[in-house]
Amino acid sequence: MPSKNKRLNQASKSLTMSTLLVGFSAMFSTPAVSDTLRIATDEWCPYDCIASQNQGKVGYLGDLLVETLGAKGHTIEFVEVSYSRGLQLVREGKLDGTMACYREEAPDFIYPAFALGKSNSTFFSLQDSNWYYNGKESLKQAQLIGVIKGYDYVDPTVMEYLNQNPKNVLAITGEKPLERLLEMLINGRLTAVIEDKIVLQYKAQQMALADQIKVSGTTDVTIDVFTSFSPKNPNSSEYAKIVSEETLKMREDGRLQKLLEQYGIKDWKAE
Repeated sequence: MPSKNKRLNQASKSLTMSTLLVGFSAMFSTPAVSDTLRIATDEWCPYDCIASQNQGKVGYLGDLLVETLGAKGHTIEFVEVSYSRGLQLVREGKLDGTMACYREEAPDFIYPAFALGKSNSTFFSLQDSNWYYNGKESLKQAQLIGVIKGYDYVDPTVMEYLNQNPKNVLAITGEKPLERLLEMLINGRLTAVIEDKIVLQYKAQQMALADQIKVSGTTDVTIDVFTSFSPKNPNSSEYAKIVSEETLKMREDGRLQKLLEQYGIKDWKAE
């Protein structure tokens, strides 16, 4: 049997080794250094807003990223870039993530465990318009439909028609495309504009045009909206996990609904 002093020395060594093991375990179970994530942002309010155009608001998904990843010590830097360019830069690993996208457009990206919104493409026209979307034939009957070039409006019937480049579809690009389309609609140059429902309603409210337009038909497809992270970043899975876990906490304690109320919308899970 070891002497008392020898037993004490062994116990001391054992305690020291245990402390070291705990230290190493903690080191590898949590990030040693907080990261600054560079996130692609485009104007698709209220999901994704360019702060300079929206009184400092970055969109509810931007606020959600700041809140959830901030809970683990990470910070967010928003990088203004076109949507298609943003996807490319995230795919190449030159940016860490994109604020809002469809999973179908970037299946190689890293995603949270669940969607962070739902989108449905909707047609809008003037209040006194008789035109209504109810399928392919109604698209042909419109004098001129306004769309944003390069956007995926998801519904197969609509996209099949748009991809034929018909003469009665005006596809625009450049700065503030949705604002320009709404102005053209109000001026009588367009029969209808198609856009995600809450995006167009949010923009119309900003422009004080909400009382001049109405819904003129919805498409048949509703699609999930996600925040996503670069497949090139080895920490992306951890970021996605944090967003999932912290969003659930925010829903449970009411912080999520308070955040969404700032944009006049409801929790997508409840709809």
